Amino acid sequence: MLRRELGVAMPNQIPETITKYEVLFALRTGVTVMLPKVAAFGGGDKVPLSFKVSPDDPRDILIKTATRPVVLKDLKKEHVASAVSQGFIMFYEMEDDEIVRSTLCHYQGD
Repeated sequence: MLRRELGVAMPNQIPETITKYEVLFALRTGVTVMLPKVAAFGGGDKVPLSFKVSPDDPRDILIKTATRPVVLKDLKKEHVASAVSQGFIMFYEMEDDEIVRSTLCHYQGD
């Protein structure tokens, strides 16, 4: 079901689940998520990331990447609402307390 919701044609791929992250939120700049480096985000320059809200849990974000589906678990409801209304989430990936990559993820809609 989840692979169909993501629109991913990778029948044997189990989504990567992200549970460790920190959210920075401001009305003007929207939702920024800081998290450990995610390998699936690596193809974002060739195939842009997009997200939608999970139909199974409105606090989960389903992220479509070039290589593998990703699920961001348990985001606060107000952060989900802001990301949808702003139309994007900004991801900052970290290694050893350093930002190593920033990736914009656009709202895919329903």
